[in-house]
Amino acid sequence: MKSTFAILTLFVATLAIVPRQSYGQYAWVPVYTDAAAVEAYNSAPGQTGYAAYIGTDDDEADETVFQDDASCKTDCECPRCRHDSWARRTFIGFEYLQWYNKGRTLPPLVTGGNPLNTAFAAAGVLPNAPILFGGDQVGKQLQAGGRLTAGLWLDDCETSAIVVRAFGNEGDKTHYNANSLGNPILAIPFVDQGTVNNGQNNALVLSYAGGLTPVVNARGGVAALASNDVFGGDIYGRTLLDSGSDYRFDLLAGYQMARIDDDLELRTNLTRVDLGNATFTTNDLFDVENEYHAGTLGLMGEFYNGPLTIQMMGKIGVGNMNQRVAISGTNTVNGVQTGGGLFAQDQAANGGPTFNIGTYERNQLVWSPEVNIKATYSLSERLSVTVGYTMLYWTQVALAGDQVDTNVNQDVVFNGAYVPGGGARPAFAFNDTDFWVQTIDIGLLLNY
Repeated sequence: MKSTFAILTLFVATLAIVPRQSYGQYAWVPVYTDAAAVEAYNSAPGQTGYAAYIGTDDDEADETVFQDDASCKTDCECPRCRHDSWARRTFIGFEYLQWYNKGRTLPPLVTGGNPLNTAFAAAGVLPNAPILFGGDQVGKQLQAGGRLTAGLWLDDCETSAIVVRAFGNEGDKTHYNANSLGNPILAIPFVDQGTVNNGQNNALVLSYAGGLTPVVNARGGVAALASNDVFGGDIYGRTLLDSGSDYRFDLLAGYQMARIDDDLELRTNLTRVDLGNATFTTNDLFDVENEYHAGTLGLMGEFYNGPLTIQMMGKIGVGNMNQRVAISGTNTVNGVQTGGGLFAQDQAANGGPTFNIGTYERNQLVWSPEVNIKATYSLSERLSVTVGYTMLYWTQVALAGDQVDTNVNQDVVFNGAYVPGGGARPAFAFNDTDFWVQTIDIGLLLNY
């Protein structure tokens, strides 16, 4: 990924230093103080260039000659107004995005240790056991993404346009896998809300052998996957507010959508050799979807200096974030499967309270600013190269790691019976946080 970014950067730099004269975008044109001479030059048979005029504003003849330029109609003489069809007013661009997300926090999910100096009752138990996975942020590494932009000027003078954009990233997948025949220790830590160790730290021990508790011989493994992907798009209108020879300001208004998916899956397997090779597995899945729809309002400024254009855009969206969390879990004991894993539990077979397995949904009012700055360098009349920076921000996003309740009633694990006095845990409660995306953008823009 980093090598791809380096190659694209080199490509852009190469394009930028190519002598622009070879593209013939800027041709020499004469300058006249006589309006009649300008008219004669511009109307000559086969003439494709346009002469410049320097004169007084109160010259009636000058106004007559250039009145069509000022009106900017389809039959006017100014070059930028001579668009003979809607296709000549379209533009399209593609950008490669060097993508960087805010990290996602996971609770401590896997702990370790050495059985030679740890009793089985303390194996994998926090805070003394080392954390092997979780307890920090994941998904902070660089990713690749892309953004497609297409637009249409609604008039020949380019005062109003409709712009459509779509973006997405390759997605982040953070894996953790470990297996042990007993040394080192592998365990899944939790806070025990059962009737015996109520409120105390505990752990599901997956591997422990040859240690301070010699009668225990357990071997097993764990696999975890935390994944995230983001995609979205917007459509907005762009209307001229003010312009000059080297700048313009536009008002933006439109609609945007975004989808942020975040998943966490935890699988364990355990064989208790000391219990006649009894086998146990668990599988917990937290599947979270955030879908955002909003109206947007913003401003855009462009500043011109020869072939170089600096564009700055700021927008803010206000709308609805639909948060959906689906929690599921299963376990097997000697090959017989029942509902409920470890951090995802169903109602016990003998009744009792409901736990957290199920699907939950809510809607939140969210605002989402976007900031973009971009440099555009014209390589020819139609082709430009762009380099920029973008930041997107959402005030409330549900992430999978924040939905995990690490309080577990051990009584009901592996299809155990609910005992009155035990806690109704794990339970579900919506938790969300802010989320942002930053990108470095490199692309090409084609003006038809």
